[in-house]
Amino acid sequence: MGVSTHSIEINAPLRAVYNQWTQFEEFPHFMEGVIEVRQEGEKFLFWKANIAGKVKEWKAEITDQVPDQRIAWQSIDGSPNSGAITFEELGPDLTRVNATIGYEPEGLLEKTGDALGIPSGRIEGDLERFRDLIEERGRETGGWRGEIGEGESSDVGLRPPAGSRSEEVANQPYRAEHEVSGTTAHTPRREASGDTVEVPLSEEEVKIGKRTVGAGEVKLHKTVTTEQVNVPVELKREDAVVQRVPGHEMEHTGKESFQEERIEVPLTREEPVVEKETRVAGGVRVRKTRGVEQETIRKNVRREDVDVDESGKASRPSTTERE
Repeated sequence: MGVSTHSIEINAPLRAVYNQWTQFEEFPHFMEGVIEVRQEGEKFLFWKANIAGKVKEWKAEITDQVPDQRIAWQSIDGSPNSGAITFEELGPDLTRVNATIGYEPEGLLEKTGDALGIPSGRIEGDLERFRDLIEERGRETGGWRGEIGEGESSDVGLRPPAGSRSEEVANQPYRAEHEVSGTTAHTPRREASGDTVEVPLSEEEVKIGKRTVGAGEVKLHKTVTTEQVNVPVELKREDAVVQRVPGHEMEHTGKESFQEERIEVPLTREEPVVEKETRVAGGVRVRKTRGVEQETIRKNVRREDVDVDESGKASRPSTTERE
């Protein structure tokens, strides 16, 4: 059985990340090829997935589950596979998820894909989609805090039903989770000792958390243009001027007369030599500034009150009636 291990860091609290992973039936939202995951009882999951073009089904048993630490499973029929997910708290809003998956390819196509690293790449992609799902949503959709394995707690299998208190807490922003948990929940009327009847009244309170999101970007594009420059320069040159002069002005050179002779007079001139030198002519500096803006959050909150109806209260008989 081949084993593939991957890790990813998620910008969310450890508790929220773990709670979301326990929502097994939502795996098809981020796991490639997974068609259906259905929980059957406390420890068993039914899987249906498309693997190498074939639809396969199998059942897996959760062998170890410790809240906020570890979830492990092992297939008990169908396609052989096993794995473990561990959770590490790196900060108040940063969690590392480590996934170790073991999978036994069965057919030629599956073995070829495994050799090419396709299952490994699929696991990495699943983790990235899980991170995007919980970071974009900003909250977990629910959670199961029971334990399976050694030291099982008494709440094994007590997954909260839809609309329960734990789901209400899960639907709040991360940073306000501890504050929301302190909101008074509605409880039915209860009778106190003696003749006193207590009717609790609840109200909702708005708690605001903050998280950093993208607000756009500034793009700079450097271009290169060409232009022609004109630079004047003075160049010296020599020319020849042929002039006849009288014999008495000529100096005797001692050369024999009537001899043919070729005389060369070299002439020179200056020509431009062009070189280009690169220098810094200026630049652009981008500086980020930080400011604070005021925004008003408007939310409707509910509050319970009580109306006292005394119409059914028996009136006290007058003195005349008593007589």
